Amino acid sequence: MGHTGSTDPTDRDRRQNNQLLADGGSTLADSYDVIVGGSGMSASTTAMILGKHGFDVAMIEAGAHPRFAIGEAMLPQSSMWMWIVGEYHGIPEIQYLSDANEIVDNITASCGIKHSIGFAYHEPDRPVTDGRSHQLIPPNLPFYSESHLLREDVDHYLVETAQEYGVEYVDETEITDVDIGQDEVVVTTDRGTAAASFYVDGTGGNSVLADRLGYREDAPELETDSRAIFTHVEGLEPFDELLEAGARPEQSNRLHDGTLHHVFDGGWMWVIPFDNFERSEATKASVGLMLDREEYPVDESIEPVEEVRRIVSQFPDIEQHLDSAAPVMPWVRTGRIQRSASQSSGHRHFLTSNTYGFVDPLYAIGLVNTFESVFVSTNLLLDAFEDGDFAADRFAPIDEMHRRQLLNNDRLISNAYKSMGDFRLWNAWTQMWLGQVLFHDLYIQRHCFKFLESGETAEFDALLDESAPGDGAPFATQKEEMHRTMADVLDAYEAGEASADQAAEVMLAEMRQADWLPKHVYDWGTDRARHVDFSNPELVGKLIEWGKTDSPDRIREDLFDFTVPEMA
Repeated sequence: MGHTGSTDPTDRDRRQNNQLLADGGSTLADSYDVIVGGSGMSASTTAMILGKHGFDVAMIEAGAHPRFAIGEAMLPQSSMWMWIVGEYHGIPEIQYLSDANEIVDNITASCGIKHSIGFAYHEPDRPVTDGRSHQLIPPNLPFYSESHLLREDVDHYLVETAQEYGVEYVDETEITDVDIGQDEVVVTTDRGTAAASFYVDGTGGNSVLADRLGYREDAPELETDSRAIFTHVEGLEPFDELLEAGARPEQSNRLHDGTLHHVFDGGWMWVIPFDNFERSEATKASVGLMLDREEYPVDESIEPVEEVRRIVSQFPDIEQHLDSAAPVMPWVRTGRIQRSASQSSGHRHFLTSNTYGFVDPLYAIGLVNTFESVFVSTNLLLDAFEDGDFAADRFAPIDEMHRRQLLNNDRLISNAYKSMGDFRLWNAWTQMWLGQVLFHDLYIQRHCFKFLESGETAEFDALLDESAPGDGAPFATQKEEMHRTMADVLDAYEAGEASADQAAEVMLAEMRQADWLPKHVYDWGTDRARHVDFSNPELVGKLIEWGKTDSPDRIREDLFDFTVPEMA
C-alpha cells in the first residue's frame, strides 16, 4: 500500500483546466484515480480513506446534503468496525462515530445513546405482560459505545470530512452512464464526463452501473418480503413508563435507553430515540413499521398515516406509545425493500454492500455490513493501486463477502419473521440471536483487545482473509448448523407439520446442547430466559472466567486468548 496517488501539482493543474461547474461552485476535473458514485456512509468513508492515502478522488452525488436517511441504530459490532477502520487508516473522524461523547464533541449534539437492544412482544387487544420482552445490555468497554445516529447530520459530516481529506465532491449531478474500459473507467453525468482508473459504486438501489452490466438479473432470490412505513416524531414518552411495573425488564438501563422493537405477528416497529442522552440536544425519535407483505399487503386507498393507525390499533401498548408523540414529517410508505445483485465487483469497479443488496433493518445489521465491506474493499483497492493491477479476480473477495452477508441476513431475518407468529417461537429464536450476536461481538472485540495490547494494526489483518469477517470464529460452524436446524423446524411449523410447542422445543434443545453457550451466564435453552445485563462486571467476569478455564478447547484457544482490558 505504498502508492500515494497522483500528487504531481502540474498534472493536477492540467486536469483542472477542463472542469464541469456544478451547483454551489463544486467542480469536476477530467480525470481521477478513483470516482465514487453516491455519498452515503459507504461512499464517503471509502472516498475519505482513499483521500487519506493520497489518491485523487471525486465523489459524485445526485442529491445534496444534509438530507434525511434511515439506518440510525448501531450495534456493538458497528461501533467496533468504525473504531477499527478509523484506527487502521489513522482517520480519527471515522473513529469519532464509535463513541457517543466523541459524536457530541466533534460531529453533532443531535444523536442519542444506545445502551441496550430490546424487544417487546404484542398480541391483539392485550397489553405486554411479564415475560413477553427481552433486553440485552452490552458491557461497558473503554474504546467504544453505541449511538442512535441522526443520519442527516452524520452523513453530512462525513461528506465534509472527505473533502478535508482532498476528495472533490460534486452534488446535484446525476450519473447517467458508466463505461468500464480495459484501461480506464469513463463516468458520464448530466454535466459532462470524467475518467478514472477505478469506479466505486455507492449509489444504492438506483445504480446505473448495476443495470448496465446486468447485475440485477439472475440475482439471488431473497426469502424476506417486507415493506416499510416510517417517520420522525417529537414528544415520544419512554415505553418503560407506559408499561405496568411488573412488565418492565428492571435492568440497569430502560428500554428507552436503547433501540426498542415492538414485535407482533407479521411485523415489527423500530423505536430509536435521539433525545435519550444527557448531552443530546435533540427532541426527536425515529419510528417505523416493517411489515410482511403477505400478512399486510399495502392498502393504497388510504394514506400511510391512516394505515399505521389501523395496524397499531390492534395493539394497545403500541397505540399508546405512538399517541404520546407527534410526527414532524409525513409518514413515508415503501414497496418491497429487498434488493440483490448477481455480482458486486469486476474489472476496475466494485459495488458497496448497500448497492449490492439489502434485506431489512431488523437487528441493525446494515451498518455492520457497511463497515465490514469498507474495511475489506478499501484494502483490496489500495493493494491494486500498489501493484497497478485492476483485474476482476483481485476483487472477487468482495463478491463472496457481499453474497455471504446478504444470504446470511436473509436467512436470519426471514426466520425471525416466521417466528413472530407465536411467542414460544419468538422467544426461542430471540435467545438464539442473543447468543450468536454476543459471541460475534466477542470475536471482533478479541482483535481489538489484541491491538490494544500490541499497538499493531496487523492484529486486524486476519479478518481480511475470512470470506466474511467473523467466518473464522471458533463457534461459526456450530452456529451455522444451529441456524439450519432452526430454519428447518420453522419451515415445518409454517407447513403445519409441527406445532408451535414442538418447534419451540427443538429450537430450545439446540441451545441446551451448544457447548459454546455458557448456561451459567444466560440460561440458553430454557423457555423462561429473557434478559441479560453485561454492564454488570460480575457477569462479565463469569463469562471471561468460563472462557479462559472451562470452555471447549477451540473456544478457549481461539476466542478467549486475549488480555482482559480495564472496563469503562
